[in-house]
Amino acid sequence: MTPTVDVLVPVHSVHRPVARLARSVLQTSVPIRLVVVAHNVDPSQIEAALGEHRADPRVSVLAFEDGIPSPAGPLRHALERLESPFFMKIDSDDYLADGAIESWTRTQRAHDADIVIPTMRMVGTPRNFPTPPRRPFRTRLDPARDRLAYRTSTMGLIRSELAEKAIPTPGLGTAEDLIPGLRLWFSGGRIVAADARHPYMVAPDALDRVTEVAWPMEQELGFAAALPGESFWAGLDDAARIGIAAKLFRVQLVAALGREARSRLTAEDIRVARDAVRVFEELAPGFARVLSRDDARLLAELVSADADPVALADLARRSRAHLSVGGLLTPRLGDVLRRDAPLRYLGASVLARYRR
Repeated sequence: MTPTVDVLVPVHSVHRPVARLARSVLQTSVPIRLVVVAHNVDPSQIEAALGEHRADPRVSVLAFEDGIPSPAGPLRHALERLESPFFMKIDSDDYLADGAIESWTRTQRAHDADIVIPTMRMVGTPRNFPTPPRRPFRTRLDPARDRLAYRTSTMGLIRSELAEKAIPTPGLGTAEDLIPGLRLWFSGGRIVAADARHPYMVAPDALDRVTEVAWPMEQELGFAAALPGESFWAGLDDAARIGIAAKLFRVQLVAALGREARSRLTAEDIRVARDAVRVFEELAPGFARVLSRDDARLLAELVSADADPVALADLARRSRAHLSVGGLLTPRLGDVLRRDAPLRYLGASVLARYRR
């Protein structure tokens, strides 16, 4: 039977629980092809890790070796070999809830969708990831009004004609899927939300998830240099641009500055962060209007001529504690109810976390 969905799984370690992932995918009645890419790993070891599922004719194991510790290469390798009208990516640590593929494909057919965005839920907790912090009671999603920029990961069911937009940024060990996500969400395609009862399950048991690593600042914020060259900006109004830039500042940049494992910021770290802010300001003039007062203080310290590394790290950690006057209010009260200001976006995040 011709497959409907290519399920792409880059694997970078023999210790990843790929048999669990395969079990969750192969139980579907939807015609699929499970493509496991052995990245800088002996393919025979990945085949062994798949256990009994290796014998399933729907499973393919591809070898890919580039010597680069980044998921960008193997995912691109898989995207260039799609055979089905739709594809989805799954991290090798994770798996799908029962019935997820059936549910997502039903949603796609019902709405003739180009992209179906699922709820993501941490294993062992009833709470969802609060991304995207979309409007309640919406199935058809608007990339700006539903704040899709907050969903960095490109998990979901995606039409294969959009595969080129999903290609990750080369050379980055982290945030390599940030720009592809923006390309997809602002592609003009029809985007719908999946039924929250059938989520993508994020497992906390991987010991080497790259998202938990404190990367050098030039890696954490390396995506910024590539942003101006992206064509999707041309089709965006000012509000959409401000929403994207505010998200990149309050999520990527603040996290990079306040990372616990980074004991002290260097002059080079500060330079890289300033360069990223310049990109945000170039692409979205006035984005700082929707930042919180705490974020605004951080921004002022960062761009000052004598920025203090210790003060910056402290301000970044304070900025991540949202439930305070400084975390909820904008510098100007006239901006406090803007769509991407803290009150509205954090309120939508709470609703997204508990959506069923």
